[in-house]
Amino acid sequence: MTIHCTRCGRILRNAKSQTLGPGPTCARRQAAENTYKPAQVEKAHEVLDDHGIAATPIRTAKGRRVYVVVSSSGTDRYMTTVKACTCPAGLKGRRCYHQLAVRLAA
Repeated sequence: MTIHCTRCGRILRNAKSQTLGPGPTCARRQAAENTYKPAQVEKAHEVLDDHGIAATPIRTAKGRRVYVVVSSSGTDRYMTTVKACTCPAGLKGRRCYHQLAVRLAA
């Protein structure tokens, strides 16, 4: 019997994943979503659905890839990594939905 990921539908080959339901990648993404507010999760999915995220050739000093993420209004673009963002919330040291979108895309 073939068991599929409860989140994305891919075939699960690992016994632990088959028992838990989601595969390892989907479990990691789900864990990341659980630490954000529901409105932030919704906005992050909206950005991904609208293809509002693009990888750049730029990398941080620690080797993290930098992404360009479009704002919810569609007029602004922010440089974002999984740890930082140039949006107003990110500049104040807060986590934003742009960072979540990057986590989900990576």
